[in-house]
Amino acid sequence: MEQPRRFFYGWIIVFAGLVLSLIMYGIVDAFAVMFKPIAQEFRWDRGTVSAASMVNWISFGLASLLCGTLSDRFGSRRVMVLGGTLFAAGTLLMSQISSLWQLYFFFGMVIAAGRSAAGVPLTALVTKWFTRHQGLALAIAQSQNVGSAVFAPLSVALLLRYGWRGAYFWLGVIALLIIPLTLLMRDHETSRAPARSLSPATRLSVHGDLPGLTLGQAMRTREFWTLNLMVLGCCICHSCILLHGINHMTDAGLAASVAARVVAVMSICGMIGKIANGLLADRIGAKWAIALFLALQALMIPFFIGAHHPLSFYSWAIFFGIGYGGPMPVYAMLFREYFGVRSIGALLGVFFMVAAVGMGSGGMIGGVLYTMFGDYVAPFLTSTSTGLLSALLALTLPATKRDPALTSQVALQTG
Repeated sequence: MEQPRRFFYGWIIVFAGLVLSLIMYGIVDAFAVMFKPIAQEFRWDRGTVSAASMVNWISFGLASLLCGTLSDRFGSRRVMVLGGTLFAAGTLLMSQISSLWQLYFFFGMVIAAGRSAAGVPLTALVTKWFTRHQGLALAIAQSQNVGSAVFAPLSVALLLRYGWRGAYFWLGVIALLIIPLTLLMRDHETSRAPARSLSPATRLSVHGDLPGLTLGQAMRTREFWTLNLMVLGCCICHSCILLHGINHMTDAGLAASVAARVVAVMSICGMIGKIANGLLADRIGAKWAIALFLALQALMIPFFIGAHHPLSFYSWAIFFGIGYGGPMPVYAMLFREYFGVRSIGALLGVFFMVAAVGMGSGGMIGGVLYTMFGDYVAPFLTSTSTGLLSALLALTLPATKRDPALTSQVALQTG
C-alpha cells in the first residue's frame, strides 16, 4: 500500500521566517521615515544621521559572522530566539534616545545584533531544509523588504499621530511578535543529508558526513571572492536609495504619505522580484538570473533622479523594486552550488558581513555627498555604477552543475 505523503515542515519555517523578517526589516526600514524628524529635533545634519545606518549595518555584519558560526554549532533556533528578544528591546529603547551615542547604540548596535537572527540563521536553515524548490523557498523566506509595504505607511501614520518617539514605542510592541515566531523554527538534521557532487570548477570535497568546503577552503576559490564583490556593489547600489529615497522624494515636493506609498509599491515589487528571480534561477541557472536583475536595478536609478511627479515615481518603483528584490535569494543558491552545506552558516556569515558593509557604505555615501553637494545626483549615480559592476561580475562566474540523482533522491523529503 502506498503511504500518504507527509507534510513537509520546511514550509512552516519558510512562512514563519517570512513574517519574522517582514517585521524586523520593516521596522529597520522605518528609520528612513524617522530620519528627518530625528535630524530636525537634534539639529544633526544628514551625514551624521546616516552614520547611524552605517553603524547598524556594520554591527549587523559582525553579528552575522558570529550567528553563522553559532548556528552551525548550536542550531539556528536558539540563535533566532535570542536575536528576536534583542531586536524588540532595541526598538522600544529607540523611543527614549536623547543623544547621538544612544542613537548609534540602540539603533546602530542593539537592533542590528537582534536583526542578524533573521539573516544567516534563517537563510542557513532554509538552505539545509530544501534542495528541490530551493530557489522558491529562499525567495519567499527572504522577501523581508516587502515589510516596508506595511511599515512605511504605518510609520508615517504613527509619526503624525504620536511623534517619532511614540512611533518607535508602538513599533517595539509589534516587534514582540517576533519571539513566538522564532519558537516555530526547527533545526534540520543535516547529517542525514546525502552527499552530493558539486561543481567541478571548485573541486569540492566531502569531509565527514557533510558535503562541501570549509570556510578556509572556500576562501581559496575565485568564486567566493566574486560572489562577495558582487554583493558589495549590489548593496551599495540599492542601500543609498532605501535610506535616502524618502528624503529625495520629499525634497522634490512629495508629501511624506505619498513617498511612503511609493516605497510600499517598491517593496511589493521587491517581493515579486525575489520570487520571480528564484523561479527563473531554478529554470535558467542562478548566474544568468542574478545578472539580469542586478542590471535592472542599476539602470533604473537615473530615472529616479529625473522623476518629479507621483506617477513617475510610482512607475520607477515598479521596475526598481523588481530589480533590487531579485538577487538576494539567488546568492544563497550559488553558495550552496559552489561550496556545499558543510560550513554554510560560516560562509553566509562572511557573505552577510560583506553585504552589511555595502549597505552601510551606500547609505553613508548618500548622506555625506548630499551634505557636500546639496542634492542626491552624485550619490545616486555612484549607486548606478556599482550596480552595473556587480552585474558584469556575475557574468564571469562559471556554470554550476546539479546532481540529478540527488534531486530525485530528496524529492520526497522536500515537498
